[in-house]
Amino acid sequence: MIKNYIKIAWRNLFRSKTINAIHIIGLSIAIATSILLFLTASFELSFDNFHENRKSIAKIYLQNRPDGNLEYNNAFPTPFASALKNEIPSIDAVTRFYNGSILLRNGDKQFQVGAKYVDPDFLSIFSFPKVSGTDQALENLDAIVLDEPTAINLFGTSDVLGKSIEIENNGSWESKIITALLEKVPKNSSLTFTALVRFETKPNYKDNVDNWSNVDHSVFAKFKSPISDDETFTKSTKAFMDNYYKNEMEMLKRDGAQPDADGNYSSMHAMPLNELHLSDGKGGSALFPYILIVISVLILFIACSNFINLTFANSISRNKEIGTRKTLGATAWQLVGQLWTESVLICLIGLFFGIVVSVILIPQYNSIMNYALSFRDLLLPENLITVILVFAVISLIAGGLPAYQIAKPAIIETLKGKTGRKNNVLRNGLTVVQFSIAIGLIIATIIISAQLYYIANRPLGFDKSEVISIPIGKGIDPEQGLLRMRESLSSIPWVKSVSASDINLGMGSDGSMSNSVFGFDYEGKQISTSYMRIDYDYLETLGIKLIAGRDISREFPTDKVAVLINKKMAQQIGGEANAVGKTLSISEKESTVVGIIDDFNFKDLRQQVTPLTISANPDVFDVAYIFVRVSTQDLKESLSTIEGIWKKINPSATASPTYLDENTQKMYANDLRFARIIITGSVIAISIACLGLFALALLTINFRTKEIGIRKVLGSSVAGIVVLLSTGILKHLLISILIAIPVTYYFMKNWLQGFEFRIDMQWWMYALGIIFTFLIAFATVSYHSTKIARKNPVDSLRDE
Repeated sequence: MIKNYIKIAWRNLFRSKTINAIHIIGLSIAIATSILLFLTASFELSFDNFHENRKSIAKIYLQNRPDGNLEYNNAFPTPFASALKNEIPSIDAVTRFYNGSILLRNGDKQFQVGAKYVDPDFLSIFSFPKVSGTDQALENLDAIVLDEPTAINLFGTSDVLGKSIEIENNGSWESKIITALLEKVPKNSSLTFTALVRFETKPNYKDNVDNWSNVDHSVFAKFKSPISDDETFTKSTKAFMDNYYKNEMEMLKRDGAQPDADGNYSSMHAMPLNELHLSDGKGGSALFPYILIVISVLILFIACSNFINLTFANSISRNKEIGTRKTLGATAWQLVGQLWTESVLICLIGLFFGIVVSVILIPQYNSIMNYALSFRDLLLPENLITVILVFAVISLIAGGLPAYQIAKPAIIETLKGKTGRKNNVLRNGLTVVQFSIAIGLIIATIIISAQLYYIANRPLGFDKSEVISIPIGKGIDPEQGLLRMRESLSSIPWVKSVSASDINLGMGSDGSMSNSVFGFDYEGKQISTSYMRIDYDYLETLGIKLIAGRDISREFPTDKVAVLINKKMAQQIGGEANAVGKTLSISEKESTVVGIIDDFNFKDLRQQVTPLTISANPDVFDVAYIFVRVSTQDLKESLSTIEGIWKKINPSATASPTYLDENTQKMYANDLRFARIIITGSVIAISIACLGLFALALLTINFRTKEIGIRKVLGSSVAGIVVLLSTGILKHLLISILIAIPVTYYFMKNWLQGFEFRIDMQWWMYALGIIFTFLIAFATVSYHSTKIARKNPVDSLRDE
């Protein structure tokens, strides 16, 4: 019997070519899209799962409410980690984690690589796959750990254990011994590096051994048991906070900060490692993978609804066949089996083409979305099981439900063609839900696009256009590199000014966008300020507005110890009117405020502008980035020229110069990726939903063929019939709009809350989405309506 079902199903596949083609196209697109989104979500959720102790590892952070809103701080001073390990019994091991880069040298080969400055326990806390070496590889200060690709680049082999290599540190070369070799860091690792060295070799380490004011690195802890209750850990660290952060908490209290439920103005927390990727900004949002899964489910739902509606629409033409089969003795379950087999066959074909399309699109998807997915990911057991289960659900719902509904009616109803009307509620309900989803996605696309446009074009407080950012890197003294660059560019007419800073603006080719924070006492008040080391002409080069006092200048020898502050910082020390001329003691160095600058966004727009102090003192930090303002029509050629000059000055430089406007865009790469997924999902959802509308229009017209013929005979116009046939569909759309608007508003409002600077949702955003949907829906319905309205009424009434 099953063999007979399959033969008939195969034969019927080619009888209704148009309907079945729409079935297959809709399912294929939905399945292909869902596979890509599911693989993406699976990849995002797999981060850091390879660590054996992942359930016991956490990133330490502090939490407070200075203005009523939660703020998080995961940067700590140098002595913090050892104090934490010694005083918190539940902690088994800790490691500091400083993000930097080092220049490696083996003979005449030099490479600048991304390095992390860590403590000896790092390799025992984390389980990065090793080629050779042990967890104790970083016990000695002269140890270095490399990944395999870096070792091969430097030595031509991976057999490097025990060999020596030189690193450039503070202008001189130091010899290190390779004590372990790691495999390339997995793609699903929150922590990335190519080399590990001891934290004690970090720049400015000796100056900050006992300094609790300078915060510049993260701290990870391995607990003695799996982390199950962050609240318990927070309570266990209260005495620690009272001891080491007493001044900071008193300052928060004095400035009107809100305490937590236990009365703490600042508290310590542990973020489990498995939450890190989706909570530190790199993964975008903790909800991101689940949003992908929801979008894929919604698209599959629309495709299944479309399948059901098309099956019901097509069943009208098979009433006589089904009625005859019943008359000849076929049972309802035999008919269900036959119809369900036909549906399963179509679903299988849709699954096949869906997988093929997804495999074809993976390279393009990776390129656009910046992922590294592969077909092998789909073959993982857990992913294969998920695909099989999803296929079973689709076959059962999209195939089984219509089969049962079509086979259920009595013989007389089937032969008279009266079976279709009883399923109106189901069909109409599915159509309403389809378009609610599609409308919601379209409106979300408009709002997301508007927010990202706002971010890209909002004034940042500095002029990012026509400014080139050059990472100095290793291999050259930063001050000498800046001096030589100034001299080399002085004769180029389109170079307007040159300056430098220790931090980048935006995210450059070296991936850096960090800054240092200092705490200091001012007239009995503890103040925290971001700190930036600059060079002369910084305000001119970046187009930053000076609102009081003067700029730091070469004409004043004492300006080496002078500082500029922003308006936020001026408010911390008594206001803008009296700030100029005041003396600040930051990091045990006396500095005089000579000017106040306008607030500018040196962080991304998800964060508030914080107090900022700017100094030209070379004894605080080295500059790390050179900024060049140009004025030219050929920006690409200018960038190439600047890069060529810099390569001659510093041949070992690996990071390329970039324009600042490109750097700022990179900060929102995750948001852009999210927007692309929503836009693509909207297009796919509305396309498949229109196929469902196509089916409903076809079904409606098939029911009303006789009525239309009579109306034509009685003088109805083509336009009148089109309006008549479109009214019912448009009513469904109206219901969809009423459902979609509040749901979309809720989710978009929550998404926008993630930005400190955001747009207000406007009525026109919703109106535009609604109008767009109406136009598409009306065009889809009008095709059938116009076609039947122009038909000769004799043809419509001939068979009635």
